[in-house]
Amino acid sequence: MTKTPTILILIIIFAVFPSISLANSAPVVSNVSASQRADDSKLVDIYYNLADADGDLCTVWVIISDNNGLSWTVPAMTFTGAVGSNVSPGVNKHVIWDAGKDISGKVGDYKTRVFVDDGHGSSDMVLVAAGYFNYQNTTPPIYLPSFFIDKYEVTNARYCEFLNNADPIGSHYSSSMEINRTGSSGNYTYTTISGKENFPIRFVLRDDASAFATWCSQIYGGNYRLPTEQEWEKAAAWDPVEQHYYIYGFHRDAIDCNWCNYNTCYGDPLPVGSFNGTSGKNDAKSYYGCYDMSGNVWEWTSGSGALVSCSSTWVIGWVTRGGAWTDACLISQRSAINCPGVRYANIGLRLVREIQ
Repeated sequence: MTKTPTILILIIIFAVFPSISLANSAPVVSNVSASQRADDSKLVDIYYNLADADGDLCTVWVIISDNNGLSWTVPAMTFTGAVGSNVSPGVNKHVIWDAGKDISGKVGDYKTRVFVDDGHGSSDMVLVAAGYFNYQNTTPPIYLPSFFIDKYEVTNARYCEFLNNADPIGSHYSSSMEINRTGSSGNYTYTTISGKENFPIRFVLRDDASAFATWCSQIYGGNYRLPTEQEWEKAAAWDPVEQHYYIYGFHRDAIDCNWCNYNTCYGDPLPVGSFNGTSGKNDAKSYYGCYDMSGNVWEWTSGSGALVSCSSTWVIGWVTRGGAWTDACLISQRSAINCPGVRYANIGLRLVREIQ
């Protein structure tokens, strides 16, 4: 007879990292408990309290460890109850985990970790749970541990905040950006061009993107970085419930101008998250909740590509994914010949935050 896994509890709070420029109280998780049911259902009841002084609806994730919290790689995804988006603050919030489905036949001690985000931090991120997926829509599948990834492409406003806090000499700035600069070197200040705050940052070098990630790590805690190609693609294409690889980054295998900014449908980049079910556009997000994974701007990854001639020197190009407003935007498409020192008009970024 298969023994139902024993669940241990590790109470860890994940509150949104408050933005420097926004006054908003972070949500707080407390009194986490979990217990397996005494019957043969192999269901685990998880309870927690959620407080948010502003009364914000929150997104809640649960992740599981099978090695005393050293890593959080158990492919647990069958949760119901007070989990996911639009969870209201309150006490005794109840989540049910179907451990029998997710870890069938396994026995051991497991730890539970609850994360919560009210969407008012510097970065609205979503969880991509641990598990296998068919990278490049091929087999055999590959395994990735859990990670957080930006729900939206990094905006001009977020990047401007970075410049004002970390770049007084202008090392990571270009006048081509939709950001104005005033002052002198060593004392520069930056302001986003009016009306362009929510557009994706462009003309960023890959080194700029890495510096932005390092700053986020220092300011908000944790380890922020560019996604690997595999992480980016899983967040864009994979549905773990259906075990299906979607060709486009909005949970579909067909495309038109109501789903994303591609193939010159709109002529220029659009504000991030424009395809959200309003203004005649569809709600075009991936299974995990990411927007603009197909189209708008290409996005830097940590991947390296092919040899490319840059300023008459052959170097390894860096990989971008997702396509821009002029492209076909297949999720499997890779642009592998981007020069490290060139500021491209159609390249932006989003970040990953590692789970520690």
